[in-house]
Amino acid sequence: MGSSPVFLDPVVLPLVRGNCILDVACGYGRWGCLLRTNYFDCGLSEPPVVDALDAFAPNVEYVKKLGVYRDVWQAQLPCELPRGKYTTILASEVLEHLHLGAVGKTLDEFEAAATERVVVTTPNWEYLRDGGGKTFLGINALEDHLSYVSADFLKKRGYKIYGAGFGNPRAYSVKFMFHFFRLFGVRDFSIFSSLSMKFPSLGALTVAVKDIKS
Repeated sequence: MGSSPVFLDPVVLPLVRGNCILDVACGYGRWGCLLRTNYFDCGLSEPPVVDALDAFAPNVEYVKKLGVYRDVWQAQLPCELPRGKYTTILASEVLEHLHLGAVGKTLDEFEAAATERVVVTTPNWEYLRDGGGKTFLGINALEDHLSYVSADFLKKRGYKIYGAGFGNPRAYSVKFMFHFFRLFGVRDFSIFSSLSMKFPSLGALTVAVKDIKS
């Protein structure tokens, strides 16, 4: 992936646990930079150690130069990860880029690599697309959205579900709110983003968290 929307920042950062993080599909290194500068939002007194992987070679070379990661390597999911090495596995906007049959195996690897927590984010609706993606580092064919990973699927694996952003286009309640408030001239619906934490079905993205039992 390339990057992630800014409305994820205040939702995801407080969910990160521990001082050794793996940023899966790191893209342009957004989370590595935030963990370096906003580590206090994670309840930490100093920046954590952060490693990263990405399947797109230009992303890997780009983030190596940022100076915020300890180690960065190229790998395509599902792949084997070091067992029990990282306090938190952070995989933001990743699962939708996999075929559905590979999602379970990928989550198995995340859960085996984490000692405290796995945090994943993914679209909260069936947002499929093909044709790759044009990035400032070149055409990335891996930007296709190949599957929809539902909140129910993640719940069955023991994940706690939150929402982020506002605007699940498949939710009737969201459609009603868009229609109703537009009658009163409301155009900026970001003011409703906080509702998604309590009512995940409203969110544009699903944020799923699983604590790993020692």
